[in-house]
Amino acid sequence: MDIILFLLPPFTASILILGVLGYLGIHVLKREIIFIDIALAQIAAVGATFAHVFLGRGEDSLAAYLTAFGFTVLASLFFSQIDRRIKQISHEAVIGVTYAIAASASLFILAMAAGGDVHVEHMLTGSILWAQWPDIFSIAFLFGLVGLFHIIFRKRFIALSDKYGKESIRTNSDVWWDFLFYISLGLVITFSVKIAGVLVIFAFLIIPSTFSAMFSSTWMSRITLAWAVGIFSIISGLALSYFLDFSCGPSIVSALGLTLIITASIQAIRSRTKQ
Repeated sequence: MDIILFLLPPFTASILILGVLGYLGIHVLKREIIFIDIALAQIAAVGATFAHVFLGRGEDSLAAYLTAFGFTVLASLFFSQIDRRIKQISHEAVIGVTYAIAASASLFILAMAAGGDVHVEHMLTGSILWAQWPDIFSIAFLFGLVGLFHIIFRKRFIALSDKYGKESIRTNSDVWWDFLFYISLGLVITFSVKIAGVLVIFAFLIIPSTFSAMFSSTWMSRITLAWAVGIFSIISGLALSYFLDFSCGPSIVSALGLTLIITASIQAIRSRTKQ
């Protein structure tokens, strides 16, 4: 019972983050913009770091969150214009360059602050093991609004994601809905990166959706599979972290990665056997 009570807050926080990112990850995979999550997470981290170093605000202050979200809004506006404005290089290449610039900027800013190495580790791995109930209730409310928004307009977002790679996003309506997608993703990332860290956020977005893509092509079944493998990996990662005294975030990422690798290996062996 003591173990359950101790691990309940990080488990709840992980489930909430998985619930939203597991669904958004399917969109990201459909659009073939794999690094958009880690790019937006890094940009949000730059905003929070900027507020901490130059504005003298605490990492958990409202000013830090607003600054981080402001940075992601600007990035969302930029990413929504890529398909219409930039023709010479791929969408993914632009996102990768953006991530590299944001990562360099965050390291440069942190170098100016005392204890920069601690901030770097926290930025990457987060502190999900020490998630507090007030923070959990806050993100539950926020993620609930984002989820409701995507449920109401699911047909538009699904149609837009299915359209990626087949035809360009050219109309003003397409660009607007693309911008709203990036804003909703950026909002989730901004308020979860402080808890979970950049690496955990990226893993929650990509690995469950990749797992589901190996077994299904329909949206509902892919969402269900993504959530199922995510919950299994969260439980496994938290147990690994507690009993072996490992860092919580990397343990969850490792559990997700191992689940994907083992499943993919079994699938490959079965395919060769059938041949």
